[in-house]
Amino acid sequence: MPDIRDHATALVGEIMRAVAFLSRLPVSARYFDNAPDNGMREETRAFPLAGVLIAAAPALLLVFLESLGMTAFMAAAYATLALVAVTGALHEDGLADVADGFAGGHAKAARLEIMKDSRIGTYGAIAIAGSLLLRVAGLAAITAAHGAFFAGLSMIAIAACSRAAMVWFWASLPNARGSGVAHDAGAPGERAVSTAAVLGLVIFAVLATMTTGIVNAAAALLLALVALQGFSRLCKRLIGGNTGDTLGACQQIVEIALLTGLALGVSIPT
Repeated sequence: MPDIRDHATALVGEIMRAVAFLSRLPVSARYFDNAPDNGMREETRAFPLAGVLIAAAPALLLVFLESLGMTAFMAAAYATLALVAVTGALHEDGLADVADGFAGGHAKAARLEIMKDSRIGTYGAIAIAGSLLLRVAGLAAITAAHGAFFAGLSMIAIAACSRAAMVWFWASLPNARGSGVAHDAGAPGERAVSTAAVLGLVIFAVLATMTTGIVNAAAALLLALVALQGFSRLCKRLIGGNTGDTLGACQQIVEIALLTGLALGVSIPT
């Protein structure tokens, strides 16, 4: 019995430290007292479970706003912005930096230098605007067709799966700088990648199938896999690996792909 309690305590600690890494949600300092000294190398396996917690409140907000009679599009916009607030726009910031660097730089060094700049350029602004538009539209379509409760489940499913994708992406490429958040935290180990992949896929498969059916769930996973592989190859070609910014961009790209798949064949009533 003590072993079970110890394992449960360790798991809760991993989840809470992952939540702290990926969001602005308050996490008690006690979860860091006995944290391992290998950075996030093994604790990334808890990323999908952290995604569930991160998306829970925005999903509940979506259900609440629809119950007040708000339109699907407006409720989806508020829920999406709530999700951005919970994460502190961490992933959107990464997407903007990647867009500016990849589109504005003509060599690896120039791209990485642009990505370090905290200012957002034209490409970055367009990337953030496009991400928000696509995510709100996809969530609104699912809400209109299946109701806010199931759309909320899809938010949770996507949050888990997209953060599992981050773990694979992180481990599959070398660090492009040799410094920065992604480098200092430590690339995920093989066991962490496998665990995160299983958790993310299971959570997504169950909740997404409940929401839109197995065909849309499968289409969403296929689109996400293609997008993930394509972005991974682009990062390797343009900067030779990954950075903290590309991790955020990876999450955004996979989230958009998953929402697109779940919204296929779904139309918003006029």
